[in-house]
Amino acid sequence: MANIALFKGTRYNQDKIQDFSKVVAPPYDVISKDEQDELYKMSEYNIVRLLLGKDRSGDNENENKYTRAKKYLKAWQENKALKKDPEPSIYINLQEFKLDGKIKRRIGFIALLKLEEFDTKKSSIYPHENTLSAPKEDRAKLIHAIEANLGPVFAIFDDRDRSISDILRKQMLSKPLVNIMDSHGIRNKFWQVSDKKIIDALCSSMKNKKIFIADGHHRYEVGLAFSKIKKDPKYGYILTYFTDLLGDGLVVLPYHRLVGGIDKKGLSSLENDLRKKFITKALGSKKDLKAFLGKAKPTEARFVIYAQKHFTGLIFKDKKDMDVTIAKNLIIEPLKNFFIDFTKDLDYAIKEVNKGKFSFAILVNPVKITEIRDVAFLGRRMPQKSTYFYPKVITGLVINVF
Repeated sequence: MANIALFKGTRYNQDKIQDFSKVVAPPYDVISKDEQDELYKMSEYNIVRLLLGKDRSGDNENENKYTRAKKYLKAWQENKALKKDPEPSIYINLQEFKLDGKIKRRIGFIALLKLEEFDTKKSSIYPHENTLSAPKEDRAKLIHAIEANLGPVFAIFDDRDRSISDILRKQMLSKPLVNIMDSHGIRNKFWQVSDKKIIDALCSSMKNKKIFIADGHHRYEVGLAFSKIKKDPKYGYILTYFTDLLGDGLVVLPYHRLVGGIDKKGLSSLENDLRKKFITKALGSKKDLKAFLGKAKPTEARFVIYAQKHFTGLIFKDKKDMDVTIAKNLIIEPLKNFFIDFTKDLDYAIKEVNKGKFSFAILVNPVKITEIRDVAFLGRRMPQKSTYFYPKVITGLVINVF
């Protein structure tokens, strides 16, 4: 069963911080170098200084971005820029955003989740993506230095009977503690709930839920490893944002692949190879590609290859696997001497190929949320960067200092 717990959150002090939009940040793994610079400029207290500090020349084992994060956290607690709530609580986060001309609202709550090994026979927590060693090493250094959870793991559950949604909505009738527009144009509202009866009802409703991780696999695995070293039970939980699988505001965007290092001869060879594996169709424009991808049947996978200013549609019949897995196995893995990047931005993908930074792009459909759930519950993992849950959960509304 899912074991969640309330906690005394550490939050920015409203007496000290006038504009909360200046101190929050996106998750560490989507912050570009330019955005990191902008976040540094926004405020001397921006959470990015803890979350994703800058490297400096002369850094060593005793002085580096992790040790600086530790000093910042200590200083901000001492000068009351950050204060720990006196009462154990859970926290509600409403995100309002526009997508395809429509206003959407995603409601979630932030609490602690008891860390468990991933085991489909025993655990109630399921991953859906593979992890990489470099991000885990980075997050491990940070948590060892600061002994705190900063950005919450993003977890999803099925609120089919709407019991949890009803609890949260009633609490949202009061005025939020925080109401800000973040740097990505997402409206964030934030409430604290410390009423024991309400929290008990919420925790009780969550007990029989299966949880699957949408974002934060690296942080989860690092938190689990850290808890085994520290032994103390308080380290056995991780800061987590929970939202409903069936909620209107749960959006998964496509994660397009950008492949570089392939010359003209290699592209010609790729074209011949694709004709053997897929039904191919020449497309005239970006408008055509959206229509082409949108017509995919449940039994087929569709992709668009963009190379040398031409769009080529690919259809794979009798689909028995995820689209991203088919793309990985049939298009990417047969290549040699290539490098790869990922983006949710279609225009960016096309522009980067046109600039020559990449040889071609694989444009894909978004993965359905039910497909992700089913893969997770079967104990399988999807390729890296298969999903882009939108919007991201911002960091800095509340953190968990052990």
